[in-house]
Amino acid sequence: MSWSEVQQAQEEKRCELILSGPVFAERIQKDGLDPGIFKVAHLNFLDMSKTQLKELSPDIGNLVNLTRMVISYNELTTLPSEIKNLKKLKFLDVSHNSLSELPSEMSTLTEIQSINVSSNELTTIPPLNDMVKLVTLNICYNKFTALPVSVCDAKLIHFTDLIANNNAIAEIPTEIECLTGLKVLNLGENDLKEVPGELGACTKIKELNLKGNKLKDKRLLKLVEQCHVKQQMEYIRSHCVKKNSESNKQGKSKKKTKQTKKVENEEVDELLDELRVLHVSEDTLKVVYTARVELVRPYIICCKVSDVDLSDPALFKKFITAQTKLHDGVCEKRTAATIATHDYSKIVGPLLYDAKLPQKIMIAPLGKKKEMSALELYAQLNEEADTLRKEKKKNTYSGIHKYLYLLKDKPIYPCLLDSTGSVVSFPPITNSEGTKISTDTKHIFLEVTGNNLNTCKKVMDTLLIEMLKLGLGGKSSEEGEQHRNILTVEQIKIVDEEGQMKVVYPSRTDIVAEGIMVTRA
Repeated sequence: MSWSEVQQAQEEKRCELILSGPVFAERIQKDGLDPGIFKVAHLNFLDMSKTQLKELSPDIGNLVNLTRMVISYNELTTLPSEIKNLKKLKFLDVSHNSLSELPSEMSTLTEIQSINVSSNELTTIPPLNDMVKLVTLNICYNKFTALPVSVCDAKLIHFTDLIANNNAIAEIPTEIECLTGLKVLNLGENDLKEVPGELGACTKIKELNLKGNKLKDKRLLKLVEQCHVKQQMEYIRSHCVKKNSESNKQGKSKKKTKQTKKVENEEVDELLDELRVLHVSEDTLKVVYTARVELVRPYIICCKVSDVDLSDPALFKKFITAQTKLHDGVCEKRTAATIATHDYSKIVGPLLYDAKLPQKIMIAPLGKKKEMSALELYAQLNEEADTLRKEKKKNTYSGIHKYLYLLKDKPIYPCLLDSTGSVVSFPPITNSEGTKISTDTKHIFLEVTGNNLNTCKKVMDTLLIEMLKLGLGGKSSEEGEQHRNILTVEQIKIVDEEGQMKVVYPSRTDIVAEGIMVTRA
């Protein structure tokens, strides 16, 4: 049965439609939502808050003139992918629902100025890099463990308000320094222990909330409790370590006496797992970087992990599971970075990191023997995704299908080729069946690609530490020594087409973590 409010809006060509409160909740409970709502195409403001709405119809995509949409205080668990059709949308409020994820298609809403997804069950959010008109993002009262790196982009020149209190955020990304226009930062009631010095670059901050965090720096903690924003920011600029600065990371250790160092090192040798970094040699495989990839996926770092033992199937499975968790966590569902692992013995170097037309990239993807073009693979995966979506009657995708949007409308795709011209990796989708690791693999070639170098390094650091903890590199064998895990990592250079070095990983400033000993040979 049609609702009189909807009929009136249609007949009078109203631009606003407010269907909020218990009266409409009762109607929805009894007869469902009036589908006529989605035929009032001239609407630019729609409010359906506090109605106990459990599902939003894909027909919402018909309201192409919406600029403001409020669907807060409901019982939504998902949003339809058709939200991508709301190209004029400037204000979106889906707070106080039960959303555990947002459709990746949200990234295409480039007119958005304000997003409120507070009080949901979210752990990640689609990339925001292209939302260049964004002013406010509210993600408070969710389940984030890290701030979305994609929001820390210098392109977001209008971005002023970031509200992320009452989550489980354990780290402020160093990329925060890109947000020089930030005025409001609320990170209260999270799991922060440190504040990076890079936050000091946000010189326009007028409101800063770091209360409710267990900060190690007692002086800063006191300033936070006293709420003197100016003093807090001055202290952060003057005293908090810039994590991207090599000199700061060396800290006060230079002042220690040789005897003190010796004692400390002896204790560390006995207690801590060890990650051994070998310097790049002339025989080490290298990666050549072309300028074309800057248009699609501009950063790559690599390294070699030697003498691994994957013979135990259970341990091998744990390693694969760890990668999956990293992709969903620190990699932000591959939007921030993508990991690929290869059997080093199956790679013919040097490698070339390039970008090509989709039909020119030929690869035998993981799990398949037949070689196909990236264009064919993308089309096939899209078809599979649509079939799965229809079968499950959901607007969310599973497995590799949920990453397809990262390549949507890209004229060229990134790829990593060996010296024979064979494609060994097609990020962020898959790597080659021909170089996949197995329980027989002895040396692993690790590759991380992404849109930010610091993020790529953080992902690789995390992966190596996870490999160390799993014991993939074996145990120490020195007589009389407490057994501890050891992992041997060899540096790999990335050079441009003229042979000039762009990056080497791991450098002396990489892999700085408590609880492990990093030695460099």
